[in-house]
Amino acid sequence: MKKILLFCFIIYSQIGLSQNPNDCSNAILLCGDTDLGITPSGIGTDEFALPGNPTPICYDFRADQVWFRVEIETTGIFSFVLTPDTAQADYDFAVFGPVNDCNNLGAAIRCSSTNPSAAGVTGDTGLNDLETDVNEGPGQLGNGFLQELTVNAGEVYYIIVGLAIGQGGFSLSTSGSADLPPSPTANPVADQDVCDDFGLQDGFREFDFTPLDVDILLGQTGVSVTYHESLNDANIGVNALTFPYVNTSNPQEIFVRAIRNDSDCTDYTEFIITVDDTTVVTDADPVIICSENATESFDFETVIDVLVPNSANFNVTYHLTEADAENDLNLQGSLFTATLVEETYFIKVIDPTGLSCEYVISAPLFVANPPAIATPQDLFLCDDDFDGFLNLTFSDQNMEVLNGLDPTLHQVQFYSSSTDRTGNQNALGTSITTTQNPQRIYVRVTENRTSCFEDVAYSITVRPRPILGVQDDIIVCIDPVAPTRVSVASGFDFYEWSTSEMGANLNAIDIDQPGDYTVTVTNNFGCESSLTITALPSDIATLDDIITEDFRNGDNTAEFIVSGPGEYEFSVDNGPFQNSNFFSGLYKGFHRVRIRDKNGCGTLTQQFVVLDYQRFFTPNGDGFHDYWTFDGLSRFPDAIIYIYDRHGKLLHQMAPEGVGWDGTFVNNPLPSSTYWFTLQIPNKPLVKGFFALKR
Repeated sequence: MKKILLFCFIIYSQIGLSQNPNDCSNAILLCGDTDLGITPSGIGTDEFALPGNPTPICYDFRADQVWFRVEIETTGIFSFVLTPDTAQADYDFAVFGPVNDCNNLGAAIRCSSTNPSAAGVTGDTGLNDLETDVNEGPGQLGNGFLQELTVNAGEVYYIIVGLAIGQGGFSLSTSGSADLPPSPTANPVADQDVCDDFGLQDGFREFDFTPLDVDILLGQTGVSVTYHESLNDANIGVNALTFPYVNTSNPQEIFVRAIRNDSDCTDYTEFIITVDDTTVVTDADPVIICSENATESFDFETVIDVLVPNSANFNVTYHLTEADAENDLNLQGSLFTATLVEETYFIKVIDPTGLSCEYVISAPLFVANPPAIATPQDLFLCDDDFDGFLNLTFSDQNMEVLNGLDPTLHQVQFYSSSTDRTGNQNALGTSITTTQNPQRIYVRVTENRTSCFEDVAYSITVRPRPILGVQDDIIVCIDPVAPTRVSVASGFDFYEWSTSEMGANLNAIDIDQPGDYTVTVTNNFGCESSLTITALPSDIATLDDIITEDFRNGDNTAEFIVSGPGEYEFSVDNGPFQNSNFFSGLYKGFHRVRIRDKNGCGTLTQQFVVLDYQRFFTPNGDGFHDYWTFDGLSRFPDAIIYIYDRHGKLLHQMAPEGVGWDGTFVNNPLPSSTYWFTLQIPNKPLVKGFFALKR
């Protein structure tokens, strides 16, 4: 035998107290296999004021309390465990018996008032097979449990439980070998969903629940069934419903009490009643037939399970007007003709069981033609970076495809394959980078309102641009004798230069000024490429200075300082040209330097002189070295030359333009000897030296 009872100590002001189990005479009968729920409150009648009912020695039970009656069916052991719902609650109890009635309970045979907090134990209390004491408490005395009862068949016992401290309900679990009276079973029944098909459709109607008795009892005999508006009424057995009964709320919970006729053993169940309004007209989404035709046949049977879930369980009829549907008139077949004009038809749905309300569905139906779009022209586009692929947006194609349709009412989507378009997946968005050449683009235009669509496709071909290669810079002379030719590859369809020159075969032009020259070339596809050629300036050299080192006896040098925009090379006395502007090994006298622009912009020729003197002369009249001279001195007409003997005697002043000194002094020949000279040229250092006269 085991039984669990659940109690909740919540006070409801509307509960009648005439049968509240806080009185011994209204004690709850403990039955086998029955769960109880109750909301007891107060202390009820003071049973301990009677002469035959002495107050238990452990507790006076003057608080919220509940009484239980225990009727023993078979001899054995009886025990129980009481567990509070909240840790703060302290429940005390006393057991009386065996007795005949509540007027002569006698002294309690078990009494417990241990305070769990003071005793350091849990709030659990009751009877078990481990304890030997029959009384405990108050305060810290005891552990909450007393010795179980040995009982005999036919005996009656009473148990009082009082809430000493705290609040909340408790659970009660009985056990032991002794049997208690059997409980009935209140079998569950389905919630009742019914139509408001009587009187005003306001969600309230009359009920008679007595037909449910059969399902609740399922063949049990000697058991009565009553229906109640609250669980408390059902537990106490008060305020049973009478029929016909009108619900007080919608939806509403109804509580069922099943009680054995030969005992007070009960069981409980509950169900919910819902009252539906009747003749509800619902609007279905329009049925749209996408077709190129103006009319199409449509059978509503193909979509009835969408409009009416589990339609096979209902009676479904079709009508041309709402009034016909509501009044079950002019039944039509399920096949209708749809046109380009939206027409609404009406479907009547009736539940043959009467549990669900009948209703009418308004179902619009029409044919929608696919969007009248245009196939865009295939695109032939010029490459932008010589790789054969392009990045492009679809904005221009949107308008072309829509062909005047309102873009706010249509959706245009682009796909890279017909498979993606069919599956409505991997749409390309608003731009694409081509991956093939040519590449096919698949387009779908969907009308937003109807979801009808039309498909088209077009190709994108990327045409090559002219390849002009890399052009090195060129040189143009500042003062050219002839113009410089600038050219690019031939064979293209058209050339246009930044000089405004243009033509089909004009791949070259003549220029005479430095600068940037741009040519735009067009091939046979109409694709363009541009190339800029830079013409760098060059010119004949300007000789800024000649730096000579003279009087080095045949190893004289000359360095030529030049300026100009070009690159120059040098030649002296028709010798080979060299990059260096420095020459050595030059003899005295006049020389000619040529300075040539490497880019062909001209050659500068300039005479220059190297000063040196003869180291000896032989004035013997043979025509060779008859005079001592300074070659090139004529270039310096202001020069002054003085000749001296070895003793410093001035012998001769020689003019720069003269033939030289003949070796005489006052017309008398001088002997072979060494003679000295000084040379003074303005703005140049004084030159001194000596030479030999040989006879």
